[in-house]
Amino acid sequence: MSRLVRCITTLAFVILCAASSAQDEVKKKAPRRFGFDADDITFPQQTPKEAMNSIAKALERKKVDYLLAHLADAIYVDYWVDQYKDDFPLGKEEGKRLLAFDRLARETTLYFQNDPLIVKDLRTFAKLAEWKEDEGIAVGTVETIPARKVFLKKIGDRWFLQNKQQ
Repeated sequence: MSRLVRCITTLAFVILCAASSAQDEVKKKAPRRFGFDADDITFPQQTPKEAMNSIAKALERKKVDYLLAHLADAIYVDYWVDQYKDDFPLGKEEGKRLLAFDRLARETTLYFQNDPLIVKDLRTFAKLAEWKEDEGIAVGTVETIPARKVFLKKIGDRWFLQNKQQ
């Protein structure tokens, strides 16, 4: 009988540890933004190089909405969403935010379409950039594009594109 009690106790302990571990993983996952879950498998952001590759991949796949939701600096995106939501006086707050985000995504898509050199340069940065990190900021440079730099900011354990042009 005591062997059965030990087995049940051990099994209960293992189940509790597994549940606790699963909860820790859920806590670490980035929150859903504008209807998009973070996809750390397709679009990793653990290093500046990974983040830049994810940005280029999102542009290649025409996922500007995902780029804005999870790869760009949330403060910048939220600022513009708050500005645009005033254009939608009716409806619930969450609906206004989604409409404003959709407008920002469409305008950003048009911006990239009207200046394809920016997209080309971002792809070049994804392939060739050398990154210098200092206190949560990474600056990417490419020898063949001396007039431009890409700036990324670390928040938590992920890197995000900043809207600084140089």
